Amino acid sequence: MSEHDPIDELTRFAAGLGRAGGDMPLSAADVRRRGDRIRRRRTALAVGGAVLAVAGVTTPVLVLSGHGGADRDLVTRDPARSAPLGQQDLLTDDDTVYSDGADWFATATVEGDGPAAFHLCARESLTGLGATAVLQRTFELRNTADPTVEVSGEHFVEAIAQFPDAARAAAAYDTIAGWVQDCTQQAAATDTPDYRAFEPRPLDAGLADSDAEVISAQYGPAPKEIDPYGDAAYLAETGLVRVGSRIAVLDSAIVGQDYDFTDQTPVERMVPVAAQRLQPGTASPGEARTTSDPSGAPSGDRSGDAGPATTAIPDDFPLATGWPEPSGDGSAQGPSRDLPALTFTVCGQDAPDRPAPADRMGATWSQPEDGRRRQLSTYSTEADATAAAGALVAAYRDCADEQPDGNGFTAHHAVLPGELGDESWVLGSWSTSDGAPAVGIDATYVVRVGTALLVITGSNEGGASDPQGDIATTASGMADDAAAALAAMCVFTDAGC
Repeated sequence: MSEHDPIDELTRFAAGLGRAGGDMPLSAADVRRRGDRIRRRRTALAVGGAVLAVAGVTTPVLVLSGHGGADRDLVTRDPARSAPLGQQDLLTDDDTVYSDGADWFATATVEGDGPAAFHLCARESLTGLGATAVLQRTFELRNTADPTVEVSGEHFVEAIAQFPDAARAAAAYDTIAGWVQDCTQQAAATDTPDYRAFEPRPLDAGLADSDAEVISAQYGPAPKEIDPYGDAAYLAETGLVRVGSRIAVLDSAIVGQDYDFTDQTPVERMVPVAAQRLQPGTASPGEARTTSDPSGAPSGDRSGDAGPATTAIPDDFPLATGWPEPSGDGSAQGPSRDLPALTFTVCGQDAPDRPAPADRMGATWSQPEDGRRRQLSTYSTEADATAAAGALVAAYRDCADEQPDGNGFTAHHAVLPGELGDESWVLGSWSTSDGAPAVGIDATYVVRVGTALLVITGSNEGGASDPQGDIATTASGMADDAAAALAAMCVFTDAGC
């Protein structure tokens, strides 16, 4: 039987191409082993556009072409309107792209700078750069062709920020671009010292008063738990977008050896969509931006100040619909305008209840260890409704930790972006004793639709070990129960129901 290995022919082929050193640096057996490892990596990613080279590659190489700018069909040129920065301005699962057989999926959304840097190369937070509001969303790459195949090492994060004016947003944009191009020190601190950035590729976001570019880089080696042989590195793309006084930072990193997209890269394709979403109050590409309530009924983003036909809450508004009948020692009251208004006390102060509502209705439901309330308020303008929500949210945001009480318990408060209406937030409270979570949580869902503000509260024992997770779960369940009330809030929008 012949001992001839056809891969040996590649050494002569390489020499014929004038390769420095003549022969390939690896033996035929080593090439086969490396090829097996890379094929396993490609199976995990299932990406048709990212080609991982097999033979003779000792340094990851980025091969990028077709960077002719953004697809003009992806964006509109409508002027931006004033509206608060919110999760509707972040990319969604439907907006993100990678390649056939693999895609990005959101895993978490955080309001504020968070505990970690928004980018590997960041030298200070976005707030430190002058941002007045920050949101971040993390994504993971999944094999969509075979979900049972585990993918590890890849990451995609989008951070968006609002600045006081366009000039300060532009200065932050330029600062971050400089950090990405000179990131040796930051990369070395993460045990990935071999950092190399490429020249920025300017893009046309297709919007007035905007800037966009993509910077590719590679750094490594990849951690040994991902690639024990040292063949792979991180192949990164950073997309930077500025639209007026807002910026977005798209941070993508793939573990591999080559990053070869013959058309636009994934981040280049996502930049114009991110730019479109940065426009306050404008539509998503090709359609009106909507946010679905739990019943599936969409409510559009209408941030103008024109009021609806009426601020009066209909007497038959389904404010208490969705709660079960109380049993035993339980009780229920309302809906009624006679119930006292909800009050929220944090750090010893009642959260402001202003501006004054035009109309207000409340409902309560309680069982032992389980109390629930809903309150619907209407205002003369959407701006007033937003201001009322903002006053409540700010009280929680400004009081993350209270002083310990006489029994040694410390109250904590958190604010997370919600997923309902024109804008929404989840407010949570829990306590610790000597650093350990105590029993009991409070969750509040604040939802604005048009000129109406719905506040849903609930409290229970929680699970003690994960209070913030229990708060998120409780808030989601409360929203599901209030689906009828959320859907009926369309009466307080310009378009009506």
